[in-house]
Amino acid sequence: MSQTYKKLIAIFLLSSAFSVNGFDLSGEGIKLSGEINSTSLTDSGGVIDVVSDNEKYGKTWLTYNVKVNNPNSPDQGSFQGRAIAINNDGLRVSASRQGVWSREGYIYSFYSLDDVSDGNQFLCITTMNLKDNTVEMRFYPK
Repeated sequence: MSQTYKKLIAIFLLSSAFSVNGFDLSGEGIKLSGEINSTSLTDSGGVIDVVSDNEKYGKTWLTYNVKVNNPNSPDQGSFQGRAIAINNDGLRVSASRQGVWSREGYIYSFYSLDDVSDGNQFLCITTMNLKDNTVEMRFYPK
């Protein structure tokens, strides 16, 4: 099954699962652009740290604890993570993050559900380019 087909199925399943009391995937969402700050490898996957800035929460630090759950599918798996952000007024929020990932070449795609300490919940779609360390994210509110 091609990676593109798998991604389309994942997006369809995520969007249909939230259709009753769901996330609003229309519009731009909250944009975040950042860069990979560090990576470390483990026997079961690795850790990716990202630093960014965004219009809603300010400077943001994110950690992705990536796992390869199935040795027969080394280009996909799950992750858990954390985020902390401090805005221009000095207010701090944190978030727990969990989801799935897939890889095609240098490009990693992450789909997560994020629970923020300010009471917001988001569906987040992230694209990481490991060749140039860039990160693009879109957060869609509940």
